[in-house]
Amino acid sequence: MFQKRRTGKRKRTKLKIKGSVCGMIAGTLLVVLTGIFLPGILIEGQERKAVGEVQAVPAQYIASDSLLAKEASESLKLNDRIQLITGQWESETQEAYSYEMTLKDYEAAALARDSMEAIYQKGQYPSDLASSYANWYTWEAFSEKAVDTTFHTYSAYYWKLIFTKYDGTEKHAVFLLEDGTVLLAEAEGKDILSDVTATEEASSSVKDNEEEKTVDKELAEQLSYTGLDVAGLRIKSDNIQEEKDASYRYFELYDKTRFIYGISTISDSQTKRNMVK
Repeated sequence: MFQKRRTGKRKRTKLKIKGSVCGMIAGTLLVVLTGIFLPGILIEGQERKAVGEVQAVPAQYIASDSLLAKEASESLKLNDRIQLITGQWESETQEAYSYEMTLKDYEAAALARDSMEAIYQKGQYPSDLASSYANWYTWEAFSEKAVDTTFHTYSAYYWKLIFTKYDGTEKHAVFLLEDGTVLLAEAEGKDILSDVTATEEASSSVKDNEEEKTVDKELAEQLSYTGLDVAGLRIKSDNIQEEKDASYRYFELYDKTRFIYGISTISDSQTKRNMVK
């Protein structure tokens, strides 16, 4: 009887030992298999994630020709950039990438408001684009550039900004260089030009015998970069200002629902500057 009990205890001990050994073997196998398959599973997951994502190209991988064009373009003077944009130099308008621009879109919008404020205060534009409770505007910004089509070396960068009044009664398009120069600003609205047209109608009644001036062909061609139709617009003012580097043409155009302020340069086919110095 006593002998049988001891034999049963030994069997239970052997079973415990065998169970421990099996557990150790199973654990070891699990660790080995995890080490073999887990890295592959993680790599596959990263690859699937990467396939579904589009990431920005780091700055160091930007094409060298774009950087060279940017550096070359920084040497252009104001009149050079205006001539490039207005087509007095052979050029084409293209969309500019964000990395080519010095300003962010919100910085360009703020700069446009400040520049237009100065023009408004001089009486050269009918609306103040500074937002307030009763004068609030939404805005959109588009980065663009004019690229010379002769050597594809120079580019003039600028912003096209659209300001829309909260109630939809006014819309403004501002073409802005990154130094704050307003190339052109167009105001459009039913009642926005009431003061301008009233003044011009009064002056025209006094000058009945004078021919009414409208936009000439040369100016219309120079403004083609804007995509605006300026044919038939009346000229409110058209002045030439001599400055250190060039002669600039400042003009104001209008009709019943539109007003345009702009700047260009004086072109002469016999004295156009050569891009290669």
